[in-house]
Formats: sequence, structure tokens, C-alpha cells
Amino acid sequence: MPNYAMPGVAVDRRRSMVVGAVALGLVVVLGLGTLLYRSQKSEEGIAVSLRTEQIGDGVLVGTDVRINGVLIGKVTEISPDLRGTQRIDLRLDDSRLFGLDDSLLVDYAPANLFGISEIDLRKGPGGAPLRSGTTIDLTGGNATAVYDATMGSILRSMSQVGGSVLTPQMASVIAQAAADTKALTPLVQALITAQTTIANNQKMPLSQLFGELGPAFDGGGRFAGATVQVVDLLRSIQRLQQNRDSYDQGLAIVTGQLLPALSNTLGQAGTQLSGATDMLVPVLTALTQMVPNPQQSGIDLRALLERLRAAMPDNGQGPVLNVEVELRGVPGIAVPLLGGAR
Repeated sequence: MPNYAMPGVAVDRRRSMVVGAVALGLVVVLGLGTLLYRSQKSEEGIAVSLRTEQIGDGVLVGTDVRINGVLIGKVTEISPDLRGTQRIDLRLDDSRLFGLDDSLLVDYAPANLFGISEIDLRKGPGGAPLRSGTTIDLTGGNATAVYDATMGSILRSMSQVGGSVLTPQMASVIAQAAADTKALTPLVQALITAQTTIANNQKMPLSQLFGELGPAFDGGGRFAGATVQVVDLLRSIQRLQQNRDSYDQGLAIVTGQLLPALSNTLGQAGTQLSGATDMLVPVLTALTQMVPNPQQSGIDLRALLERLRAAMPDNGQGPVLNVEVELRGVPGIAVPLLGGAR
């Protein structure tokens, strides 16, 4: 039996070839139709391209594109463009553009707290409507229409601000401001005390207030009386009344000759002795290193002087060393020292 024959079926070689050719033709036609349909079918939405000089951190193929928080498309491709720029291809839903035109503004912004980036489109001042295939140039003078607010840009800005602001000069300024504030603290305390006193006195009865002010007037009278006495004492000096010329001459000598001469002398001494004073610095430094603990050194020196004073008491004719020497069995020394006595 032929290999193309089947039991119970009336078929021959010619009919089998025809059926096979027809089936193969149908498969080819269906495949070509599918490919043609897919190639001719246009994707939903419109394709828009952005030419920009910078791309925000984390903006990749598949990044969401939003307007006013509403998702309107995605990034389909990112590729280099002319003169060092980049081209970002977007696929946007034309039913959700909400009046966007080719003057739109672009923000690279974080989509959530984890720092995932997205592209946020904003309305511009006005322009031509968006069409499929439109290329929006955001380079050169239009670069200000792009704002990078991604997490990486924020961190870089914070680091630059920290490096430029938190400097030693800034620390010194803060320290100076703190010192000035501390210096003004007594004045502020005095003002607060005065305000507190005034506020408290406003609540006091008038009779009590006059009673509290009485000692102040008494003290003012005593001060005025003492001032009058001082003025009267100065006016009653006999030399000022009887020998005013000699007093004026003495005062003129002091102010016109003595003080200028003293100032000149001290100035010359300062210029001439500056070298000697510079030489004293290493000497004094060496002395301070020799006495690292002045308190202990003073205690030791005091103990040494007390022992010397105990060993050399004053007998009325000056200090004498109080020493007792026991000489036994040395007659060659004992006899001369003791004058022959044994």
C-alpha cells in the first residue's frame, strides 16, 4: 500500500498533493496577514520626543510620565542626540493631555519616598498643539524649562551647600555671635528686671509706692550733700587760693614735660629691649618645663628651708650648724678638737 494511502479512504497521490498544497497556502496567507496587520496597526497615543541637555537620576525606559499627578504615558526610549544632548521618546495618551502644547515644562521629580524618579509635565506659556512625532527642544535658551528635583540632585545640592556654608569662617561667625549675645546678657537681664519692677510697681498702692521711694530720696539728699562738701573742700584748698601760679606751673610740668618724657622713655625702652624680651621667652619656657608642678615644688622647697632652719639655729650671732659628732677611739682627731680633754 502506498505511504500516502489510508485504509478505508478513497484517496490517491494527486488528491493528496492538492490538499497539502492548499493547506500550506492557507498557513502562509494567514501568517502574512498577521504580520501585515501588526505592522500596519498603530500604537495607542502619540509619540513625542524631548531633546534635553540633562536627564534626571533614575529616569529610564519605562519611567512614568505624569501631569498633575495623573499617569499619561511612559518613556519608550532614551538615546544620544546632536551636540552632546539626549533624546527622550515618550508615548503619551492623547486623551489625557489636558491642554498640553509644545511649550510644556519638564520636571524630573521623585515619585515616592523611596526616590524612584518620574517625569512630570507642566503647562507652558502657550504654543502649538502636540502632534505625533513632535520634537520639543529643551536645550540652549530653553534649558530653564527643565528642572531636576530628583533625590540625587537634592543630595548633591545639600552637599554643595554644606561645603560652601559650613566653613571655619562660618563657625567663627557663629562663635562671635554667641560671644556678643553672652556679652549682651547682663543688659537684657537689667531690662527684664526693670520691666518687672515697673510692672510690679504698677500693681502697688500709691501709699506703699511713696513709702518705698522715701529711702531713695533720703539717699539722694545724702549724695547731694556729700557732693557739695567735696566741692567746698576743693575750693578751700589753701594752695589753690594763695599760690595758684606755682600750682599751675607744677601741673604744667607734670602734663607738659614729665608725662611726655616718660612716654618717650617707655617707647624707646620698648624698641631697644624687644630683642632681650624675645630672648627671655625660651628661658622662661625652659624654667616652666623644669617646674611642671609649681604647687608640689613650693611644698618641697618649704620643707627644705624648714629643715635647714632646724639644722642651723640662730644663737644670737648668726646661724650655727647644729651637729653632734661622736669620736671614740680616734685620739688623733679627738684631742685637738677637745683641747686635750678626754
